[in-house]
Amino acid sequence: MKTTRIKQLTFKVLFLNLSFIYSINVLAQTGVTVYTDMGSNNVSNGLFVKTAAIGSYKFGKNTFETGFQADLKNSNLHGFSGYTVDFARDLVLRRSALGLHGFYTTTLSSAIMRESNIGAYLNMRFDHFEMIFGTNFRTFTLRPGSITDYRIYKNTTKIHEVNNLMYSFTYNLKPEKNRWNAGLSLTNIDHFNINQETNPMFNLHGSYKIKSPVRFYAQAWYKIAGASNLKLNYFGFYIRTGIIWNFN
Repeated sequence: MKTTRIKQLTFKVLFLNLSFIYSINVLAQTGVTVYTDMGSNNVSNGLFVKTAAIGSYKFGKNTFETGFQADLKNSNLHGFSGYTVDFARDLVLRRSALGLHGFYTTTLSSAIMRESNIGAYLNMRFDHFEMIFGTNFRTFTLRPGSITDYRIYKNTTKIHEVNNLMYSFTYNLKPEKNRWNAGLSLTNIDHFNINQETNPMFNLHGSYKIKSPVRFYAQAWYKIAGASNLKLNYFGFYIRTGIIWNFN
């Protein structure tokens, strides 16, 4: 019964999010991204399925982006499991396109804990290469139910991490605006996930413009743990499929 209620809540949240994002983008004539993740890792206890919707509003050289994530199948039974907001400013430096981003992300990383990240990064795009460098401040917070169940003192419910390194290195076979593209990334960041510096992910990705302005894309993510150790360890793998709809 509890699982059914959570699934119903998940679909309600997702529907409301999509409706909200759609109404914004109809007026703003910008874009929306919708995708689904399926995979498993060392702490998921089997298959997990997540879905997310991210809308963007562009005005001049500025871009505002916000999105939500929901768990369709997960051992933690969260339902609504993440929210992100990002503000970017486009910069031009010679032949490269630069973007300066500030962001806030919060996720329910487990049944007893919530994770939040705030930070900034610089995104550099060339014809075939893309790089991201930045930093974030992470906070782990015990959820109210956990504080009560485990009788934890209120002044010990949070753990703060400062100045974590964020990075991403991407090579694409084609320039960004080509009808199809494929590439490989080495990174420790995703929309709702920022890993430790020593836990990078490989992202093999491809995209195809079905019909303007809709682009379909698929990604295969592989996460390792302990890159600074003598022996690398497997942590998780997931596949993402989605569409990007640019209204203008």
